Amino acid sequence: MKFEEKGMIAPFTLITSIITGSIFPLLGSLIALDLKVIEDIYLTGIILVMIGGFIANWILAHSIHDLFHTNVEKRKTFSKKTLKILIAISTIILFTIALYLTLKRGWPVMVFAMIGFLVSLYAEGLFHHESQMAFGAMFLVMGGFYVQAATLDISFIIWLKVIFVAIFAFLSQYGWLLFYRLDDYDWNIKKKNMSILITKAALIFLILYFLL
Repeated sequence: MKFEEKGMIAPFTLITSIITGSIFPLLGSLIALDLKVIEDIYLTGIILVMIGGFIANWILAHSIHDLFHTNVEKRKTFSKKTLKILIAISTIILFTIALYLTLKRGWPVMVFAMIGFLVSLYAEGLFHHESQMAFGAMFLVMGGFYVQAATLDISFIIWLKVIFVAIFAFLSQYGWLLFYRLDDYDWNIKKKNMSILITKAALIFLILYFLL
């Protein structure tokens, strides 16, 4: 199987899903420790948000994506019947994780989970737009942070720093995915330059996090 091939079981899709789905919630979790919102890491929370993020990014989002686009282009994926089963299974697993963390850490967990679920369910399958994964990355950071903090009663400055990291996640993911999909835009130079600028702009918000 070639690395550059598209589809749920293509190597590139799997690797990028691990990075996006697992690293961004891990980042959100670690900044809670860095900002001294918590004294000790809630390890179960980190593990579950990383697993949930990966399942949402790879199984849920890409099974829906492939289900809608197998007739449009050749993709390395499963049969339509299997894809539908995977959608159902991933939904059950994600809801179970969200419910458990909601009971342990509070109702905002479910809010973040539902936003992430709807973005994966709707945008990836029907819009086929690079901003889907970008919004997903943004809320994975915020969700990972909240699971550790377990409270909304946090100072404005801390929330601002969390938002800076979330925007960094959004822009870096959006710019990278825009570049990745240049073939869909007929290798448009304007789109390429835009993707580079968006990705570099993400660094501004990462710097602001450390400066504030």
